[in-house]
Amino acid sequence: MSGASRIQTLSWHVPETVVTGAGAMKETGGLVQGVMKHPLVVTGPHLFQAGIIAPVLESLEEAGIGYAVFHETESDPSIETVEKIRTMYEKNACDGLIAVGGGSVMDAAKAAAVLIGDGGRLQDYEGAGAREISPLKMTLMAVPATAGTGSEVTPFAVISDHQRQVKMTVSSPFLIPEMVVLDPDLLKGVPAGLAAATGMDALIHALEAYVSRYGSFLSDGFAAQALEKIGHSLVKFVRTGDAEAAQDMLEGSFLAGCAFSLSRLGLVHALSHPLSAHYGIPHGTANALLLPAVIRFNQEAADRKYRQAASLLGAGEQTDLADWIEELNRLLGIEMKWDLREEDLPVLVRDGLMSGNVQANPRLAEEKDAEDIYKTLIPA
Repeated sequence: MSGASRIQTLSWHVPETVVTGAGAMKETGGLVQGVMKHPLVVTGPHLFQAGIIAPVLESLEEAGIGYAVFHETESDPSIETVEKIRTMYEKNACDGLIAVGGGSVMDAAKAAAVLIGDGGRLQDYEGAGAREISPLKMTLMAVPATAGTGSEVTPFAVISDHQRQVKMTVSSPFLIPEMVVLDPDLLKGVPAGLAAATGMDALIHALEAYVSRYGSFLSDGFAAQALEKIGHSLVKFVRTGDAEAAQDMLEGSFLAGCAFSLSRLGLVHALSHPLSAHYGIPHGTANALLLPAVIRFNQEAADRKYRQAASLLGAGEQTDLADWIEELNRLLGIEMKWDLREEDLPVLVRDGLMSGNVQANPRLAEEKDAEDIYKTLIPA
């Protein structure tokens, strides 16, 4: 966690242009004019088929910009999907990427940008000793259609490797999109369950950044603003789809992404990825289910910051934050619906503790600690 007794050097990378507000996606054509002549728009099947991204495409047409569309991005995108995006980009001689969708869409586009520029296999760019990622050879724009992942402002892309049953992370400051559009109109009609899961993901990004061992005055500032915005808008957004709450959620998610780009995350994210890889639990849901137990584990090391976070969220400093999160999950309809098998715990623990986020957690977790946290998801 941040403190006055140490010297910190902060490398700060952010998008060059951020356009925010209702109707902002209609500015897409004007933003990329002179930058892209024939972009590939990457999105998901529902957004495309329901016509939700139509204003983006119409804006490109009005600006006289031709485009191709890849609309097969699935939730938790695979290496195979990333390869398909690269193939379509090259086949259509595209010169830019516009990702319109949730974190899966943005991560898939970011990962494809690496392969388009540097070639090889995506696995070559993972982990210690990974192949270095060069500056991207195209402009990357992100237009988030969920309020949660913060991928529009982070240097990470998380991709599913089904062969190894892991979620792999590719990271480089060059993966931070140059242009970002935050338009609450894109959130209209988002199912309540998806809004709840992605909203909790954003909240946890802010909270884990706020208590991180690698935190700083800069990450704390972003995280505090994010906690305030999300804490005061999440339930209203999920229940009503209110436009102002949607705007706050988009901006809160963006701020949380800025925060954890500087500070890393923590044990919640480390342990949630194996749950998604092995059980198919949606990322935000897995995070939300793990959070109460992780707060209780971390409490002795981060009590002051958790009390401050509770106040920022609107719960009050004297509130037991873990209990408050459990009640929030209940209000949002987030519950454990998967049968976690005790015989799987050794693999889950092994995979979870391999994450670099473990080192950023305010309290060091060992195998027994991770196992105990997972066991809270198994009915007594």
